[in-house]
Amino acid sequence: MTKPTFYWGVGIENCWMAEHEERNRPPHRLLDIFLLMQHYTQWREDLDLAADLGINVMRYSVPWYKANPEPGVYDWRWISKSLEYLANRRNVIPIIDLLHYGTPLWMENSILNHDYPQRFAEYAAAFARQFKGLVNHYTPYNEPQISAIFGGQRAYWPPYLTGLDGWSKVGLNAGRGMALASQALRAELPDAMLISADMCYGWQFMRRVDVGSEFRVTVQPDERGDFDYQVSTFPACLVYGKVDPSSPFGRVMVKAGSSESELDWFRVNAQLPDIVGHNYYPIEFFDNPDLTLEEALAAGSRELSQGLEQAAEVFGRPVYLTETSAGMNDQAKSAWMHAALQVITDLRGRGIDVVGMNWWPLYEVCRWEYRDSTKTVAESIKRDRWNNGLFQIEEQFDGTLGRIRTGAADAYRDLIAGSGL
Repeated sequence: MTKPTFYWGVGIENCWMAEHEERNRPPHRLLDIFLLMQHYTQWREDLDLAADLGINVMRYSVPWYKANPEPGVYDWRWISKSLEYLANRRNVIPIIDLLHYGTPLWMENSILNHDYPQRFAEYAAAFARQFKGLVNHYTPYNEPQISAIFGGQRAYWPPYLTGLDGWSKVGLNAGRGMALASQALRAELPDAMLISADMCYGWQFMRRVDVGSEFRVTVQPDERGDFDYQVSTFPACLVYGKVDPSSPFGRVMVKAGSSESELDWFRVNAQLPDIVGHNYYPIEFFDNPDLTLEEALAAGSRELSQGLEQAAEVFGRPVYLTETSAGMNDQAKSAWMHAALQVITDLRGRGIDVVGMNWWPLYEVCRWEYRDSTKTVAESIKRDRWNNGLFQIEEQFDGTLGRIRTGAADAYRDLIAGSGL
């Protein structure tokens, strides 16, 4: 497979939270975005919508809970058809998210399960063997920071832990799984291209919680930058071998219950991705009614530039804007995609190796809140924050969810064609 000189892509929002637990935690419902948005039946049309934009890659996923219904048992029937069509018929490279939240129903306590790291590695190896020759680009784990916070600190997702103790426990086991899955992919596919998809979501987390003070760890002024970045990228920073047990963040992990030998395990088994993905949405600027579009664009561009540059500096790898979008209308969406490309162009001009950009999502989807409500799918679609699809969703008279092309789709197609990248 030929690696593109610049990755132009999109992604379909693809969260699975199969652990709906109707018996003991009602009214939680199954959250399978592909199912709810009818992608399992409209997959060919959806992939055509994406490919016709002129992209050369697509972030795509397989539902672990469907593909691995029992320990050691795999079912590739659905994903085989769509992957063959995407790669061979439409000449688009799939970047496969192996875990986009959620675990199989048979895995008790989800990511906290003792066997989770090894089971995840087995699943990664099985997928790589099955699709060798068709897929060699992988994102082992999308945004592990979200799992640590939502499942470990806020009790929003399984295993429903709370506080910083839960945050550290879930993050550590998620990290072990990431490391072993990355090793498994590379063992099966020597030419595997691993692309992370990390979000500095922890910045918002840190505004509410002073992690160092909570664990009575002193952070000196000259250590604050590294400490804050490691908190915001936890647990990825562990998997990438960036946490020294003697550092302030390392001491936080020890105070939270980790042993130094556990932290040393990550340094020995570090698995840096080949390309560091950076997911970024300028939500706080575009949602601010006091800012004009021009002001929101300027503020978002500054923050995006800082985030990409910092990721390149910290991890020493090429960086990739793996998710971004903004804007409630075609004008704002078009303005942001042009602004993001300008940031990338400027950074590349300064010698920073930014290798790609993905608009996310391809089309609007129902929000995760669907799982915890009684709303219909259509009622759960909110056109705000990160849900800035290039295609809008309209329910048809027969119940089909139609994908309605917008001017933003044309703008992204034209941006790709005219970029020269």
